[in-house]
Amino acid sequence: ILHLNKELVRNTNRLRAVLLRYYPAAVHLFSKLDAPLTLAFIRTYPDPQVASRLSYEEFTTFLRQHHHTRPKKWPNIYNMLQEGTLFANPTIISVYSPQAITIVNILKVLVENKAYWMKELTRLYENHPDRYIFATLPAAGDFLQPALLAKLGDDRQRFPSPKVLQAVAGTCPVTKRSGKRQVIYFRRACDHEFRHIVQQWARLTISESPWAEAYYRSVLPGCYSDNDAVRRLANRWLEILWRLWQDHKPYDQS
Repeated sequence: ILHLNKELVRNTNRLRAVLLRYYPAAVHLFSKLDAPLTLAFIRTYPDPQVASRLSYEEFTTFLRQHHHTRPKKWPNIYNMLQEGTLFANPTIISVYSPQAITIVNILKVLVENKAYWMKELTRLYENHPDRYIFATLPAAGDFLQPALLAKLGDDRQRFPSPKVLQAVAGTCPVTKRSGKRQVIYFRRACDHEFRHIVQQWARLTISESPWAEAYYRSVLPGCYSDNDAVRRLANRWLEILWRLWQDHKPYDQS
């Protein structure tokens, strides 16, 4: 899912860059550029001149066919299409419209794949015997709960101590000692995807967990950056999660 998200962002940015060069009105017509409705509209009307000649009836028929459920917005969207379209040189349109269609087709596949795998991920997570542990984690939500479970897995021996888990996730620093000399530096060798997941979770808990907010506020003044403070909070959360996971117990805020 994370890989799909990265590809979605990358290709959405590519599509936006292409549209801004010849068809800027299409960028802001609907709520999201990677929404199925937006992709269908660009695929059907990749030429801004053709789109601007649509009658209101033709435009609303298209919206109904693609299940747009806010008819009160239709006049404003139609006016944006009519007024915001800048007619590029026909040569420019002929160059960029095929590129837009190609990217739209890629995005369509990515969006459909993400929808499928999110359903499959939800199904697997709902049936997992450890779900009750991760479902109680504050602010984890529908995406981060199964993501954290997937990273820890079923084998309790894989992470025999919280330190091993923290090292794999890259939330704890590396300490090197030589005689009386000690050097502490940022851990780069780790599961970077795991670190991204647990730091996302830790950041969200700041507004959901009183102790997490208090800890974050206490360490922030002595940190190099906000991200450093969140990483330290993530390190604390992993120690708690490891204990819950090992003891087969749900999280209890009190």
